[in-house]
Amino acid sequence: MGIKIQVLQTKITPPNLKDIILQRPSLMKKMKTIPKYPLTILHSGAGYGKTTALASFIHDQINTPCWYSVGTNDDDIIPFLTYVVYAIRKNYQGFGTELLLYVENIERYVRDEEIRTLCSLFINEIIVLDKNVMLIIDDYHLIQHSSSIDHWMTWLIQHLPMNLNLVISSRIKPSWDFLTSMTVKGELLELKQSDLVFSFDEVEVLLSDLYEGDLNDQDIKKIFSLTEGWIIAIGMIRGQLASDGGLEAILNNKSKTLDELFRFLAMEVFMKQPPMVQQFLENTCIFDELNGKVCDEVLGIRSSGEMLKELSDHNLFLLSIGEGQYRYHALFKEFLEQRLYTTNERHFHNLHIQTARYFQRIGDFNQAIYHLEATGDFERIAEILHHYGEKMIQNGQLEGLLDRMKKIPESLMNHYYLLWLYKGEALRYRCSYKDAEDCYIKAIHFAHSANDLEGLSKAYEGQAKIYLDTIQPGKAERYLLQAIEALEENEASSSEDKSRVYQLMAENLANAGHANKAKKWYEKGRELNIPLLDGNLESRLFLRTGKLVEAKKILSQKKVVEQDQKTVHLQQSHRETDLLLSLIESFMGNGQDAKELAESGIKQGVQFQAPFVEACGWMRMGHAVQLLDKYDTSLAIQCYETALEIMDELNIARGKAEPLMGLCILFGNRGIYDRAIEFGNKALEETEKVKDAWLSALILLCMGISSVHNEKWEDANKYLTRCEALFGNCGDQYGLALTQLWFAFLYYHQKDKDAFNEVITSFLNKVQVGGYDFILTKRTTFGPQDLYNVVPLLLVAQKEGIHLPYVNQLLNNLGYSNITSHPGYTLRIQTLGRFRVWLGSQEVEESDWQRGKAKELLELFVTMRNTMIAREEIFATLWPDHDEAAAARDFKVALNALNNALEPNRVARSTPFFIQRIGSSYGLNQQAGYQLDIIEFEEWIHAGLHEKDTEQVIKCLRRALELYEGDYLPNRRYEDWCISERERLQVLFLRGAERIAQSFVQTKEFDEAIYWCEQIIAKDRTWEEAYRLLMFCYYHKNNRPQAIKWYRKCVSALEDELGVEPMLPTKQMYEMILQHQT
Repeated sequence: MGIKIQVLQTKITPPNLKDIILQRPSLMKKMKTIPKYPLTILHSGAGYGKTTALASFIHDQINTPCWYSVGTNDDDIIPFLTYVVYAIRKNYQGFGTELLLYVENIERYVRDEEIRTLCSLFINEIIVLDKNVMLIIDDYHLIQHSSSIDHWMTWLIQHLPMNLNLVISSRIKPSWDFLTSMTVKGELLELKQSDLVFSFDEVEVLLSDLYEGDLNDQDIKKIFSLTEGWIIAIGMIRGQLASDGGLEAILNNKSKTLDELFRFLAMEVFMKQPPMVQQFLENTCIFDELNGKVCDEVLGIRSSGEMLKELSDHNLFLLSIGEGQYRYHALFKEFLEQRLYTTNERHFHNLHIQTARYFQRIGDFNQAIYHLEATGDFERIAEILHHYGEKMIQNGQLEGLLDRMKKIPESLMNHYYLLWLYKGEALRYRCSYKDAEDCYIKAIHFAHSANDLEGLSKAYEGQAKIYLDTIQPGKAERYLLQAIEALEENEASSSEDKSRVYQLMAENLANAGHANKAKKWYEKGRELNIPLLDGNLESRLFLRTGKLVEAKKILSQKKVVEQDQKTVHLQQSHRETDLLLSLIESFMGNGQDAKELAESGIKQGVQFQAPFVEACGWMRMGHAVQLLDKYDTSLAIQCYETALEIMDELNIARGKAEPLMGLCILFGNRGIYDRAIEFGNKALEETEKVKDAWLSALILLCMGISSVHNEKWEDANKYLTRCEALFGNCGDQYGLALTQLWFAFLYYHQKDKDAFNEVITSFLNKVQVGGYDFILTKRTTFGPQDLYNVVPLLLVAQKEGIHLPYVNQLLNNLGYSNITSHPGYTLRIQTLGRFRVWLGSQEVEESDWQRGKAKELLELFVTMRNTMIAREEIFATLWPDHDEAAAARDFKVALNALNNALEPNRVARSTPFFIQRIGSSYGLNQQAGYQLDIIEFEEWIHAGLHEKDTEQVIKCLRRALELYEGDYLPNRRYEDWCISERERLQVLFLRGAERIAQSFVQTKEFDEAIYWCEQIIAKDRTWEEAYRLLMFCYYHKNNRPQAIKWYRKCVSALEDELGVEPMLPTKQMYEMILQHQT
């Protein structure tokens, strides 16, 4: 969008100190403690010297604090934040580059989560400075009414970095509820009006010594009593003393309030000036800031610069705020304006009109409007806003725009009808959708009456964006079509406007699930050669039409570019890129990659305080962990529930559809059918409200899969038929392929041969054409959880001659080129920590074994998995006390029970699949494709031990060590036949743990290294390298006593267990620690 704010250097420059200034030890003593507090608030009424006190404080600082003097037009977050950044940049060059890039590209209305993002970016940039920064914000009361600024300040103060001291000066103390808590914790320094009030002694010094006034004690007491230590009044009296020494009129004045006293004193000062000065004061009092050029141009005079300097030098309440720049003290300005209005109202109005024309001529419309407001000339204001309102929206000045429009009569709004459009835009960005729609309707009516096609198209576009924002594609389409009609009818319409609306139409059609139609509009927008609004729109279209490889390629390339460019705006889209990539990786079966991308989305959502992004990260994490065996399903549930909680807090019902869909497939896979369908219906309710056909199709697919898993064949047919129709309308070939696969499961179990042949043919065709082989080779979100579920289907297809070359290739890749039957699931076995067996996703319960020896027989086969065991050896191992006949009988019973436990649905008298017999020897079928935890453990251990890259070492060994839940077959710890295997695996664990600890030492992650060393010693208290690493870690953590303690434990363990001393390297490390300690 390109927001650009012109920065006035005078607002970020600390004010100059007067040549003569009274040192106030009591006040300065308190102010010197400002650097000790994260937050300082200085608050008092006008004229108590807040700015002067801060300027004096700055003067004494070695490192100049950053200064920002707030103006009346800074009451929107974008101008305010821009000035804050430039105030700091004045002292720290290059500060805030990323933040300013983000601001330049942000939406015009900054939503709550974006305010938190802005705050997080600011905090991060402060931290990166690695220097102490003090930021002073003066006149904060001028913007205190802005909710967006207040929100930003609240977040900042609640997360203040250690190297930032924030000082706020204001007429009104902010009403933040956390200030009390900060005071109690000693984090807030509060300087009040009572701290700024001059004491009697200070008044005496100021009037008697510093200004050499001839006053007696009685006069000073009267002045102190009259002014109550109010410095601006004391200064005016001091001025009287300097001019004529007359105090009688002042001391006899009967003012009842300090405000009355000021007006009295101001009149005294004013009336003593020459007529020419009085006239100049009155003519210039309407300016917020003054310089010679403005005064000369507006008043038609010369030498205004010299006059301003002279007035400032004479302390006539004209403050120097920079080279040749001045402003009146607020109270004196108010006095002069009131006097001018009272004595010559017509001249007062004419001056404002002349000034407004000047500022309008030089393009400073904010100042022009400010002066017109003083005259009540709302028609001129409406005329300016008619042309300038769009610029204000682009600059993020929404609050200012809405405030000004409140004062404009409706009749003028109707005449200058684009004001309705701008008001609608401002309200839409504030999510006031109903009020925004009313404004757009009026803009449409009056633009139509004026035959203004450009205004008409923008008003229709605005109304469409309401429904794009709230994801209601059905309603949005109508207004987008009307916007396009007006644009194309208007010969003067720009390519930029056309491209923008075409892309909005593409986005809306994508939201509705009409990806093919969306693609056409997308291409139509691209033909105009205008930069894309949404860099991820093309990839989303590919995703929704099943072109996953193409979508992944675009997003991966974009991510590389974003990382190279390192711009904040791109980082924002980078979060979206990561989340889209995570979804695609889950769809393609790359669970670990999907998890890492989801983690990235969550981290950035938290870092930038963007809860919607964080919620999307959690739901994508839920999809990813469902694909990874090492995670329990409870983690996926927790991820989805976290996403739902965030969406509830944000009140975004549409955002709940995807996590509800995830819960549907999760519970369906677990066999909890009723809950699965309940979640599916809830998800479907949200997507059907907004007519998102594509996500509705995915939800129905999940419900169909759940029905198949739970053998609800009629329900499965109903859900799959519905989702097939929706996927067809969306043009999603991936979704259609998955639907055909689950129809194949349905018809296989129903033994409907003709229907099965039809859908398996369609499925295999789509897999080959679309490159969806991963459905059959990896666990995917919507594919079978156990890949061997498809083997029986492929065997039938092979028998029927369907896509025979491809089916043969698939079976060969799965290792089943010469089989005629398969149980249709994977045998999974856990041996580390405890012995557990799963048939696919179904765990074998204790009662399923029928015989205890059946379980032990399998444990023996697993232990000796690389060889076939002779029947006699089995007898001797498991039945050593039996004679051969009894052993043979019991073995036959145990083997039969084992085969029944592993293949409960095997046809009677058919050959077992998992347990193989060759002659009189038995063992595991090496071709069965079983999953065994110790095989995976060993593979990852060896990969980590042979890896050279430290990061890869940690990744491999972490995967391995997570599998080691305990020693091998702990229930058989006293059996001789598994001792050797147990000890071999334990040594592998110790070697892996040692290597990962060494790697963590290299990366200086000492706590991680300590954890693994302690795990080693728990297994083997004589493993000396673990002690040495512990000593090293605690030494580098500056905990030498703990390092020495571990050395002593090492000495004791080696002596007790082996009768030896520690090796030389261990002793040398101990000596080094002792020397450093002394």
